[in-house]
Amino acid sequence: MSSGYIHTFSAEEQARLVAQAAFLESFIFPTIDLAGCARVLEVGCGVGAELQILHRRFPQARLTGLDFSEAQLAKARELLHAELAAGAVELRQGSAYELPFPDASFDGVCLIWVLEHLNDPVRALHEARRVLRPGGVLSVTEVFNAGLRVEPPCPALAEYWVAFNTLQRQLGGAPDVGAELATLAAAADFGEIQLRALPVRMDAHMSDPARRHEFTGYWRTLWLSGAAQLLERGLVPAALVETMQAEFTALAENPVATYDYSARQVTARKPRGAG
Repeated sequence: MSSGYIHTFSAEEQARLVAQAAFLESFIFPTIDLAGCARVLEVGCGVGAELQILHRRFPQARLTGLDFSEAQLAKARELLHAELAAGAVELRQGSAYELPFPDASFDGVCLIWVLEHLNDPVRALHEARRVLRPGGVLSVTEVFNAGLRVEPPCPALAEYWVAFNTLQRQLGGAPDVGAELATLAAAADFGEIQLRALPVRMDAHMSDPARRHEFTGYWRTLWLSGAAQLLERGLVPAALVETMQAEFTALAENPVATYDYSARQVTARKPRGAG
């Protein structure tokens, strides 16, 4: 049902996911509005990094995190020790396709970087709809990798990015699923659908060298999270991995270089009269 995972479940990758959530918070969380929700489910909570942010931003909500991977949940239990002890958060193991909750259990359901790893996203969204109360809120944030633009052109980055996305498709994932979010939400019978672009961008306005290195460092680490499988499958040579990293450094040091990525986010509701 789910695809293979382009990243890994190593301790290093788990630490990267925690750092990723912190880095991306200012880009993706301002438009997630769960203020009116008393019970919120995060499907695909992974190591719990986004759950921690959700708890800080929406302290009124009792949060439930669900993930298929026991290894990720073990890390989440470490990260969320205080929140779990306080009863603000609970963790469950299970599948996005068969949520272990009764109908109408939640006021809000959130998925962040999850549908890209599933081969049947509509089925997962149908399950999200089932466990939402009528009028409940759905928030989904996703990748749209085809939209990446880099200036000046970086040949190694371009070649590696094509291979990275090819690998994700080979594993059953969907690296451009963000472009389909509104269509997928409609197919799962949601209403009040709103789609927005979320720019994650570095350009000349980002003039602080430290911030530019932080920005490119985040993306380099993300790209390297797929390197082991890319090399194992022969999709990239080792020399390309090295050159790609050098091009990231050059982008950071070029004050007029542009790295323009735009994620996608959909907000929708389960119709109020729905069963």
